[in-house]
Amino acid sequence: MRLVPFAAAALLALGATACNDSVVAVTPERQYNQIQRLGNPLVSEVLLAKRSHPVHGNIGPEQDVALLGAEIKEFVRTVGGRSAGYADALGGVLLPDMLIVQTDKPPATAGWLNWVGLAPFQNGYGGRRLADDVTDLALLAVFGDPLGLDPAGAVGKAALTTDNVAFTSAVTTTFPYLAPPTN
Repeated sequence: MRLVPFAAAALLALGATACNDSVVAVTPERQYNQIQRLGNPLVSEVLLAKRSHPVHGNIGPEQDVALLGAEIKEFVRTVGGRSAGYADALGGVLLPDMLIVQTDKPPATAGWLNWVGLAPFQNGYGGRRLADDVTDLALLAVFGDPLGLDPAGAVGKAALTTDNVAFTSAVTTTFPYLAPPTN
């Protein structure tokens, strides 16, 4: 019952504001706190320990290599069982953690890792399409050999490169671009 007077006051204030014709000026000096950053899900959701999520979420991409690079490479070497060279190459591709969008590229060339300039990714741009399976792509990056740099390290790990979940949603041409789910 104590919420009723508060709710009534809030509605009254909202109504008074809605009827007010004055314009509120925007203050350009306003400061915002970054709460989370998620360019590539592989980086924060797979390669970083949970204790490192606040660091990742509160720094900018320019600090990624210095503050997170060693942890990512260590994960690839130890959990992924990969060579130091492969870990260095993958770390170099994934950091800084940001999506690159090149508007001068055809939309059909969008895809994960396309921006790195390495075959088979060299003619596209970053980001992802709705049907891109970022979980499988992340597993492939750690346990497979998408860059063609460590074929021996990928031997025997093919079962670890997929979660065996397919993209089954219908894609539409209007926002939100996914058809309603079917039963």
